[in-house]
Amino acid sequence: MGFTVYYRSTEPVAQEERDAIQKAASAANRARTWLSCEPVHFFADSEDGHLLGGSKPNIMPHPNDVAAAAQVDLPDGTTRDMLEILCQLSRDHAVNWEISHDESDGPVGYILAGVCDEEVSVQIGALAHMGDILGELGIE
Repeated sequence: MGFTVYYRSTEPVAQEERDAIQKAASAANRARTWLSCEPVHFFADSEDGHLLGGSKPNIMPHPNDVAAAAQVDLPDGTTRDMLEILCQLSRDHAVNWEISHDESDGPVGYILAGVCDEEVSVQIGALAHMGDILGELGIE
């Protein structure tokens, strides 16, 4: 069963700006291993001009992936890091994001002018610690 966090620009984004945002996201992603969450990435162009992407949290990474990530001298990327990259993209490119996930009925909140709504921070950011909690409970 998969679970994806989605982010969609609140307004259409011109192609030149789309390219700049994607390039900035790619550069920001290189600073982490992204063991606990997929990095920020965007899907193919939407018909309505909005920029749409998604990332899947990885709550219980495979032990081989954990070992491989330990060999790299980079911090792990979590859902909180994903949100921070989206906040930075919002600040740098004047783009606002609508945040949702597979279990939400519509948006759970927004990133506006680089600031993440508290509800988004609570719902999505909490996933960053889910693997630790399950590990403490002995669930693999």
